[in-house]
Amino acid sequence: MRKIKNIVAIATVAVMAFSMAGCKMIEKTPEAIQKTVLAKVGSDKITMADVNSELQADIDYLIETYGEDYENNIDDTLKAQLKSARQSVLEQLVDNKVLITKGTELGYIPSDEELATEIETERQNFVKAYGGEDELKEALEHYGMSDEKFNSFLENLVKVQKVTEAITKDVTVTDEDIETYYNENIDDYTKKAGANAKHILFKTEEEAKAAKDKINSGEATFDDIYAEYEANATSRTFPLSEDLGYVENEQENFDTDFLAGFKVLKEGEISDPVQSSFGYHIIKVEGVQAEDTVTPLDEVKDTIKSTLESQKKEEVYNSTLEQWKKDLNVKLYEDRL
Repeated sequence: MRKIKNIVAIATVAVMAFSMAGCKMIEKTPEAIQKTVLAKVGSDKITMADVNSELQADIDYLIETYGEDYENNIDDTLKAQLKSARQSVLEQLVDNKVLITKGTELGYIPSDEELATEIETERQNFVKAYGGEDELKEALEHYGMSDEKFNSFLENLVKVQKVTEAITKDVTVTDEDIETYYNENIDDYTKKAGANAKHILFKTEEEAKAAKDKINSGEATFDDIYAEYEANATSRTFPLSEDLGYVENEQENFDTDFLAGFKVLKEGEISDPVQSSFGYHIIKVEGVQAEDTVTPLDEVKDTIKSTLESQKKEEVYNSTLEQWKKDLNVKLYEDRL
């Protein structure tokens, strides 16, 4: 019995020793971590290095702030943010790889000559957006992007755009589609009865009455008093003035007492003090609309068409992308992030 116990003890120690040695053996170096495969698209692999490269400016900041071992030095909040950023980048890299791979296979990618022209056009768009060549160069340096990397980015951008255009080129929107959408969303094209409203809010009824007396006597105009207290709106100190924009007579989430005093006003009229749960208001209305009005279909037809085209293109894009991912046997290893 004693002999068996010794054998068990020796075996246990051996297993523990092997486990401890094994942990040290499989502990990954920074270089190995960079080579970690996070996704496969067909025969192509996307690694941690590919993902980190897209986040170079952020990685540089973390290294500068927390050292080379930033992965272990940052707190849980930053770890979660970094993982989320990496996940977003990984998903985008996978989508781009799928689109370019299948797009090339199906002949959706333009010739080298046309591609070069399109890339230069996109580059000039960036130059214009950043305000010049020097400004763009400064921005690229800030994001840790070399000229070579930027050119690669532009090439992929153009290719993805061309493939997306090819995928969605047959999307059409009929007049029937437009009319159906209009009828189903008629509230979006209906302007409810109401008016543009400005108000001056006082803490006490006495203050509100004194201000209204000044307006009635001609000593001051509503606009004079409004301007006097306009700056107080930010700090929410009394009295304060606010432009409420267009307020519906039955506006949701508005004080009902305020609305009761507001909706009876005529064009350009200034109210007597109106008590609400916030205090005492003097209200001025302009652009009064007595009834609900519906914008005619013809006036919004083009806008609806554009909206429906975008929706349908997005649906076709997403369904095609998902099918292509199946075709290419895409694998994501997000647990390795």
